[in-house]
Amino acid sequence: MQQFSNAIRELRTWLLSFSFIQVLSPFRLYLLFGGIGVGFLQALLFKVLPYSSYGVLDFMFYTIPLSAVAGYSFLLGVWLTLISSDIKYLPYGLWAKAVLILFPFMAISVNSLISVAVYAYLGYLAFKYSASSFAEQAA
Repeated sequence: MQQFSNAIRELRTWLLSFSFIQVLSPFRLYLLFGGIGVGFLQALLFKVLPYSSYGVLDFMFYTIPLSAVAGYSFLLGVWLTLISSDIKYLPYGLWAKAVLILFPFMAISVNSLISVAVYAYLGYLAFKYSASSFAEQAA
């Protein structure tokens, strides 16, 4: 854990040398959970609304690339949360992403199960790190 803590400290120093990271840093949790929220909204709307509204949903999430923006905001939120003192929220974001991958709970494939296993395991490791004393020293 101490080696990971040192790596996080060096990563924080390097990333905070970029000015746009310092500007985006206060919004890290909004980016993390906002990306997940838009993903859940997309999956829910496609599941609940009738087929006649798919044209509007397709325009909203794919023509206007709201789905891609949500995915990138989640990844940016993960990195910004990883280097912040709010690392205790990172496991919940990773676990929520794992649930989002399986969300309609239909058409579960090996590909989705592998993705879920990776996000769940990374969430477990982040939870284990955030509960250790090294996380408090790195913050």
